[in-house]
Amino acid sequence: MKYFIFIILSSLFITLFVVTINLPLSVIKPLLSENFPEITYSKIEGTVWSGEISDLSFANEYLGDLKTETDLRSLEFYLNDNEVLVEGKLNLIGTLIERRINLREVNFEIGSRRFLQRIPSISSFSGNNINMTFDIDGCYEASGNLFADLDRRGLLNQAVTTEMEVILGCKDKKLIGDFYSTPNQDILKGNFNVDNELNYVLVANSAMVISKISKLITKPLSRAPDVKIKGNLYSFFYGDN
Repeated sequence: MKYFIFIILSSLFITLFVVTINLPLSVIKPLLSENFPEITYSKIEGTVWSGEISDLSFANEYLGDLKTETDLRSLEFYLNDNEVLVEGKLNLIGTLIERRINLREVNFEIGSRRFLQRIPSISSFSGNNINMTFDIDGCYEASGNLFADLDRRGLLNQAVTTEMEVILGCKDKKLIGDFYSTPNQDILKGNFNVDNELNYVLVANSAMVISKISKLITKPLSRAPDVKIKGNLYSFFYGDN
């Protein structure tokens, strides 16, 4: 009897595997339409194990072709449009068990002016080894580093590029980050937080600027005052011009 049960279970497993391995990637179309209406594409090809989404765009912003490779543990994705590179993994087991998006080893590079047009002072933006767990309610775990080249003007109005670094984390279901200029942190430093509705609060100060101002006034400032900025990321990047 146990051999009969084993044969039945084996047959079911093999049948399920054959059906699954040929399952077209296009089965995700309803998921994309329902949960990500801002995402558009020209076509979806391949299977859930190896596929490609062509001409992917987000909020009318062209991204490129997204390639995917899947095993029983993770989904690897890769997007390269010359000006934009994104690669990483979606931990399938963690995502299914926790019912939260579980991203791992994400790296990206953005050097395109069209993506950074809302923040013209930044000429490039990248991320290194980013890991993040989140759902619609917020962020539960995050690590990794962001980097940016900040273009500014020096004392003689000459072009100066300052490198910025961000250390990511999560607190109270919000994505948080501590940022600072390198190698001289006096140029600019601060922190930010982003909630599940993409509302952000950014606080920054510059000890170098305050030092220069203090030389021009009779009563020097004792510390660099904070500058606080609030807003919504989606409205900032994709709202009305």
